[in-house]
Parts: sequence; structure tokens; C-alpha cells
Amino acid sequence: MATATAPPTPTRGSPPPLPIRARTRLWLGNFWHQYTRMRTAIYMLIGVLGIVLIGTFVPQEFTSSQGKVAEFLAAHTELNGLTSKLGLPLTSVFVSPLFYVLLGSIYIALLSCVINRGRALVARTLRGYPRTPQYWGEWGSWLFHTSFFLLLIAVVWGKATGFDGIMTITEGQRVAETRASYDTLQEGMLFSGRHAGYEVQLNRFAAPLQANGVPEDFVSNVSVYDAGRPVLTKDVRVNDFLGYHDVDFYQQDYGWAPHMVVTNPSGEVVSDSAIQMLGGDKTASTGVLKVPAFNYVMPGETRPTQIGAHLVLYPDAQALPTVGGSSNALNIDFAAGSAAAGNPVVEVQLFVGNLGLDSGASQDVFSLDTGGMRPYYQSAAAFALPLHQSVTLQLPAANNSTAGFTISFPDLKQFSLFHVKQDNGVPLVYATFMLTMVGLLTKLYLRPFLERRQRARRATLSPVGAGAGVRPGAPPQPGVREEVLSR
Repeated sequence: MATATAPPTPTRGSPPPLPIRARTRLWLGNFWHQYTRMRTAIYMLIGVLGIVLIGTFVPQEFTSSQGKVAEFLAAHTELNGLTSKLGLPLTSVFVSPLFYVLLGSIYIALLSCVINRGRALVARTLRGYPRTPQYWGEWGSWLFHTSFFLLLIAVVWGKATGFDGIMTITEGQRVAETRASYDTLQEGMLFSGRHAGYEVQLNRFAAPLQANGVPEDFVSNVSVYDAGRPVLTKDVRVNDFLGYHDVDFYQQDYGWAPHMVVTNPSGEVVSDSAIQMLGGDKTASTGVLKVPAFNYVMPGETRPTQIGAHLVLYPDAQALPTVGGSSNALNIDFAAGSAAAGNPVVEVQLFVGNLGLDSGASQDVFSLDTGGMRPYYQSAAAFALPLHQSVTLQLPAANNSTAGFTISFPDLKQFSLFHVKQDNGVPLVYATFMLTMVGLLTKLYLRPFLERRQRARRATLSPVGAGAGVRPGAPPQPGVREEVLSR
């Protein structure tokens, strides 16, 4: 017969284990307490500031030129791949998952603080809490923290209802403020889709150089045309933007744009445009020439020939010494000089064949697909074309003859790269700034002022010689006033 055993008696002094629900509630409470602590918020803020620092030095999608973004990705492919796995692609840090998580965490903790402190302050006010300096200091601190939460609302509202893009305009070019005119464009989820439609013309651009070769200023002289009428002309600088109809144009970058003209063997001008060149170093920049409508069929072929070229521009080309033999402008080698237009030369690496534009796949305007082309020179050599000069080149023609076509470089222009944005949250940002200042002034100046006045009032109400000849703990003497101050 089995003997029944009594349940173990709990050790004296040790509390019984908590139920799972109670342990879960306790764990969540501890987590929320640590999550909403100031120390945790500081750590998260350091993370946000680190991401902002990365976005300051690394070209970003939608706010930097696509050429700079492509150059960075080509040079740092492995690093960008590693950070992308961690939720932080380097060229789009401000829309990365890690940035959103950190920013959202900060504002969730801030919202909890704002709600709890706000409820307590309203309750004190309704209950007639004395208007002490501490009371007004609490209101100032609450207004200051609330302004940060309103700032988030302003930023989100501005991004959701506006747009952000990059627009490139060459000297003498007039561009309409429409979707088609942007190199890159990011529209908010609540954006109406309607752009202003007015036109912006870059009259001229200047970047005067200092003695060390660094530009001392970037100045774009811009005119705005509304319904065909000039309504505004302004110099746009790095810290002085152009604003019209709630759309702002910021000077972000600039570059060279050599004017290239191509004629086919029939003498027809088949390309006449200023080609925008890329490169952070303005002493040597690269670009692409594409002529899909060359309108010439070589013997033995059924499709018209197309031509394209890789271009390198030296605004101040320095001729390299030739080794033996005679030379001319076409076969002299050049090196980069200064960033000023002292001796502009374009090096042209020419290709003939099919540009691949009809394949159905989109092509970058700054890249050249040479898969269906062959070099004009067997060695894929480039020739130099100085400013104001042209070169005549030969293509096969019927009866074993040749047909000449020309490429000329009549002019050198510059272009401006503008960061264009519409932000409807700006008025709320200004209101938030005012609220921040009210909170700070209340916390840092009104509270100390009230405390000084309170101390002065205490000193005034205290009896002269108070404490002299009075034993500790003795009852107040007749005629001596006793003041009780609530704190």
C-alpha cells in the first residue's frame, strides 16, 4: 500500500513563485521603464545622429546626382552590401529600416513622456495647485518636449504631401516644373500629383576660383517664367534658395556641359546639344554622346548606323610631350590642369553600330552600351577635340569610297544641379520653433525669476533679528509673525 506524501513545505522567508501572467506583466513593466528612461533615449539619439552623419558625407538617392551615387556604389560595393544586410543601405540612409526603427523608438518614448507629464500638469491645474516656480518650470519642460513631437508631425506631413527631387539645368536652358523635368523625383503618399508647371531658366552660372583653385562661391542666375511671362530673376547660392509657388530650388552642385554638334555624311545636323559631364573633380569630368538618328546606312547593312562616344572633358587641358614624329591636335595626349576654362579639350572615344536603345530596357543617359558596337579606331583610341574646332571622320560608302561626317565642339557651357522640394510642413516647423522657445524661456528664465522673487518675499516677511535670543523649540513670542510657505 502506497504511502501518501505531503506536498513540500515552502522554505520560510522565500515568496511563492508568481503566476506566468504576473511575471509577464512585471517583465513588460520593467522593459517599459528602461525603454522610457533618459539614458535609453540618449543612446537611440546617438544612433540617429550617426546615421545623419553618414547621410551628410555619402551621396543619397533623390537628393544627390545619380552620377555621384553610382560612383560611390561602384567604389564601395562590398561595404554597401554589408550595411544593407544590417538595414542601413549607405545611399538611402534616411529611408532605411534602421533609421525608421531608431527614430520611431525615440518618438514613442517621447510621446509616453509627453502624455504622462501633460496629464499630471492638467490635473494639478484643475485642482488649484499653487503656482510655484516649480509648477511653471514643469510647464516649460513639458512644452519643450512636446515641441519635439510636433516637429515629427511637421516633418511627416511635409514629406507626405510634398515632393523631393533633383533637376539639372544647363546655361540658356529653360525647364518646366513638371515630373518629366526631374532627373530623380520622390513624391509623398498624399501628394496631389499636380506640379506648378512654371518654367525656370538658367541664365548663367559662375564659380569663381580662389588662389588655391577652390571655388569661393556657386552662383546661378535664374529667371522664372509663369505663363510665358518673366516674373522673377534671382541669384541662387548654396545658402540662398529660390522659392516660388511653394517650390524651393537649392543650389547643390554644378558641372561642365560641352556643346557638341554632329553632322552625318549628307551634311544633316543629327545631334546638337550640350552634354552634361559628371565627376566630383571639375578638372576632368566624363560624359556620353549618343546619336541614335544618324540617318546613314553603310554598305552591306540593312539598318541605319548609330554612333556613340565616351567623352572626357579637360576645361584647362595640359598637353603632354609627344615622343618622336609629328603631332596635331587630334593625337596629342592631354592631362588635367585647373578647374577654370583655360584650354577646354574633349577627348572622344568613338563607337559605331547599334546603341541598343530599341531593346526595350531603359538606359542611363550617363552610360553607353557598346555591346552592339565596334570602336571607330581598331585600338579603341580616343582623339582630342579642342574648343571651337571640328574633325571630319570617314565611314565606308558605296563603290569602295568613303563618306565624311563631322563632330565639332563650338561652345563650352556649365550646368547647375538643383535640389528641388515642396514641403508643406514648414509653417508647422516655424510654429514648433516658437513653442520650443516658449518652453525654454519658461524653464530657464521665468522659473529662476519667480524663485528669486519668492526668496526676496521671504526675506521681507521674516522679522528683524529673527532667531536672536530665542531658544530652539520655544513657542513664538507675542507680536512675532510666523509665516508658512507652501512648497
